[in-house]
Amino acid sequence: MTSALHRLSLLATGLMLATAAQAQSYSSQLLAFDELPKPALAANLPDGYGGFDWSSSYYYMTNEVTGNKYLAMGSSNGTYWRHSDGTPFYFDGIDLWSRRGLDATGDVYFVLYLKGKTVYNGLTDKKRGRIRFTGAPAMARPNYTGLVDYVALAFDSNGKDWNHLALDNLRIRVTSPAK
Repeated sequence: MTSALHRLSLLATGLMLATAAQAQSYSSQLLAFDELPKPALAANLPDGYGGFDWSSSYYYMTNEVTGNKYLAMGSSNGTYWRHSDGTPFYFDGIDLWSRRGLDATGDVYFVLYLKGKTVYNGLTDKKRGRIRFTGAPAMARPNYTGLVDYVALAFDSNGKDWNHLALDNLRIRVTSPAK
């Protein structure tokens, strides 16, 4: 009996070690957009920036006071980003604010996908789904912590502020290369 238990213990230990070896390692990444060249007024976000595909509704601008670059919304009330090679990642949040300042009236929500299925919909999340944005940058994150491969950002029906939304400091965790 002791020999059987010992073999079972060795088998369990081997399975745990194999599982740990197969586990993905993720590293934090911050996309702050500041290394992009200064646009005359605004420029389309380059394809593949930061390893991601971006919807054509994103462009970047420069804050003339601080010199920092940030994303701005174009002519759409919904946008997305996804890893260029389709690799899942963790979406940990992004700073949002209104370029209109104190009279901002907008709120946004995230819809997150993995393998073509919705894993989180902020429109239906009654706790923290809709995120109000004001004239001051504030970190926004969905009420979801799992892997995603597609992040959509959308507005509800107010229709007044989507073209004034600014975004910066995208926080993600991506797969680390094997060592």
